[in-house]
Amino acid sequence: MRILELKTENFRLLQPQPFKLAPGLNLFSGGNAQGKTTVLEAVSYLSSGRSFRTARDRECIRFKGSGAPPAEDRFAAAECAFVSHEVQHDVRCAITTSDKSCWVDGNKLTKLGDLWGTLNTVVFIPSDIELVRGGPDLRRALIGELLARTSRYDLQVMQRYALALRERNALLRDQFATSSEQFDVFETQMAEYGAKLLVARERMIKHFAMLAQEHLHQLTGGKDHFQMIHEPGWPRTANLPKECLSEENPMHSELKSRLLNLWEHDRESDAERGFTQNGPHRADIAFSLNDRDARTFCSQGQARSIALALRLAEVEVLTILSAETPVLLLDDITGDLDQSRIEKFAELLSKRGMQSLITSTDATTIEKRLPVAAHFRVENGAVKRIGGFA
Repeated sequence: MRILELKTENFRLLQPQPFKLAPGLNLFSGGNAQGKTTVLEAVSYLSSGRSFRTARDRECIRFKGSGAPPAEDRFAAAECAFVSHEVQHDVRCAITTSDKSCWVDGNKLTKLGDLWGTLNTVVFIPSDIELVRGGPDLRRALIGELLARTSRYDLQVMQRYALALRERNALLRDQFATSSEQFDVFETQMAEYGAKLLVARERMIKHFAMLAQEHLHQLTGGKDHFQMIHEPGWPRTANLPKECLSEENPMHSELKSRLLNLWEHDRESDAERGFTQNGPHRADIAFSLNDRDARTFCSQGQARSIALALRLAEVEVLTILSAETPVLLLDDITGDLDQSRIEKFAELLSKRGMQSLITSTDATTIEKRLPVAAHFRVENGAVKRIGGFA
């Protein structure tokens, strides 16, 4: 998979000029706050329908300028032509202050979920260190996005579990919802889809962990041993063994009934808090480095290496399950990696031959260590090719 051309309109500070991308490594250099990361953001938005920098889409809209239109007319858009399985496609996303719309090959999508898996990208940004040290929502999202990109069935399972969870939480906040039958309806749906979600996560985590360990081994020269442990989202007192997390295991049906018992038991305390305290939506993935909790004991450089290994494993999973490499987006990767780790990363990148977009304030260092195919200079939102790909 590779992007042929990218163009934007009113997308933050980027100027509305299209530019072609090289098949290999595309370097975007320039000072801070010039628009380098926004290039990656626009590509990522076309992949997922959301920004990796903000949860508020309207922040992507360019507001500056004395001739700015009224709020109701303001919009931003990104569009690209790309090749997938030797067939050219195009994808476009448009954002207004109140809505967003996406099109693939000129057809407007009715659901945002239909965008997932169309243009696959993997994004590595400095804040990815929070995958190791931050809250469980980031780690759940990592696995959830992999499932969504590689299986339409698993995406539907996640959506249906989330919908049933929202309905149960609404009942918990409704002081007049006292009938157990009302809760039974949504808890039954949660148990059905929650059990399937837990099994899918367990399967993905086992596969993903092996690939992440291999990449970390290569990045560190075999110095570190890495593990990922699925913590499904219930207290130990719930008596829900992890052996349930297998579709082949006869305890799979037992998992659904035990989830039902868990939520029935929790109704009173959940109602006091106004939300569902336990379940797959509260799961976490614990990281262990050299048999110690990585969240607590790893150094800044080790945490950055783990994050990079996770993203490289993400590339591997998407490549295996979609039968082509995704586009790799890397924002200032050299920040906390020492020279040996950068060189190991360069080796991994060159072997895969994938298309990548990399930003840096230090173009000289990148060009010395990585095989740059095209070099773009970004200044005040203007993107200009200054070397490489013609």
